[in-house]
Amino acid sequence: MLIMVMLAVVFAAALSVRFSDAVALLTGGTEAPAQEPTPSPSPTAPPPEVTFDHETCCEQAARFLDVKWTSDQPVTAASVRVEPAPPFECAATVAPSGRGGTLGCAGFLPGAVDHVATLTVTTAAGRYPAAHRFRTMGDRLDGVKWFTEFEDPTGTPLACAAASCRIVQLYTAGEDKMTATEILALGQQFNKSTDPGLDPVAIATVLDRLEAGNDYHYYRFDTRQDATAAAVYWLFRSGKPVIAITLAGQHAPLVIGFDGAYGTYYDDPSNKIDGVIVMDPQRGDLRPETNRRPDKYRTAEFQTGRLLALEEWYGDEWWLRFAYSREIRVAGRLVNIERNDDAYPLPHWVGKFVLLVDDGDTEWPPESEGRVRFR
Repeated sequence: MLIMVMLAVVFAAALSVRFSDAVALLTGGTEAPAQEPTPSPSPTAPPPEVTFDHETCCEQAARFLDVKWTSDQPVTAASVRVEPAPPFECAATVAPSGRGGTLGCAGFLPGAVDHVATLTVTTAAGRYPAAHRFRTMGDRLDGVKWFTEFEDPTGTPLACAAASCRIVQLYTAGEDKMTATEILALGQQFNKSTDPGLDPVAIATVLDRLEAGNDYHYYRFDTRQDATAAAVYWLFRSGKPVIAITLAGQHAPLVIGFDGAYGTYYDDPSNKIDGVIVMDPQRGDLRPETNRRPDKYRTAEFQTGRLLALEEWYGDEWWLRFAYSREIRVAGRLVNIERNDDAYPLPHWVGKFVLLVDDGDTEWPPESEGRVRFR
């Protein structure tokens, strides 16, 4: 009996050892396993910071969308969506550096409309949208401040173009850097003719010197109708005033708007121009001592923009009745105002209708005739 009890105890002990061994095998030992450190989640990559360089943004933007963008992260692809959606293509480009590009549309956006251009850029971390909001200009530019050409009320009327340059400079750059008298003195050295005021080359050069962001060039047209259509086109394309050379080459008022209808491109069949809105540095000056032409009416509307019907715009010699003349009379003598630096075959300005517009051509010198084509 004693032997049987002892055998039972030994068997129980052995069974206990084997069970413990089995547990150890299943659990890796009697001690709890060491815990591996939990890896912290990788931080979410921040979205790229995209900035837009839209020159005429954002309350009276040009109807032609042409915007530069930059990113603080490398971008491999970009696309754009414009709302309200126009009836033509809009696209975005990426520069070789991957740090910027452009976005734009093939035609004119509707005027006086709030738009959103959503640029979507692709980086190594994903795709990210960036919204750019702007409102296109209406049928005229507002907020253009007028200046007289008669800073000396008894002086010779030679500063009309200089006063128009001053108006453009203040509107486009927000700085009134020089008076018309100072602009005239600065610009005469750039004339490519014997014009006693400022000729088209001098006007373009002065505007470039006053503000590097202005890229004005002169364009020539065979007819007053073509010049007028181009003036409205460039007004909408640039969002900046257009300088028209009128009075057979002797005057330089500003076109800041129009009356009619305008479509999405230059020769759109829906285009219909009934009149132009003009700002005049001379005929807006109502002081008695500045009245050099009593036969021409003066009105304060020329300080803010007067609507001229095409009958007057085409038919009055103060405006576009006559093309650019070879000679003008100054102080009783005839002065040749044709371009005379041999840069172009002659006649060059003579017999043409001439405009100065901001065509955005940063690579082209201001003394050269503009080369940008209509869209």
